[in-house]
Amino acid sequence: MGSIYLIRHGQASFGHGDYDNLSPLGEEQSSLLGQHFKNIGLQFDTVYHGTMKRH
Repeated sequence: MGSIYLIRHGQASFGHGDYDNLSPLGEEQSSLLGQHFKNIGLQFDTVYHGTMKRH
């Protein structure tokens, strides 16, 4: 049986003019999640994403 992973964007730049961008912490969160997936050998057959900048 397959699996579905739902992942939200990392932390945004709250209260700043560039709210659509990730904060430095959000960038780190995204990198850590990607590294975790790599470390456990997780590979995706298909990836779907939204059209908004942070998705």
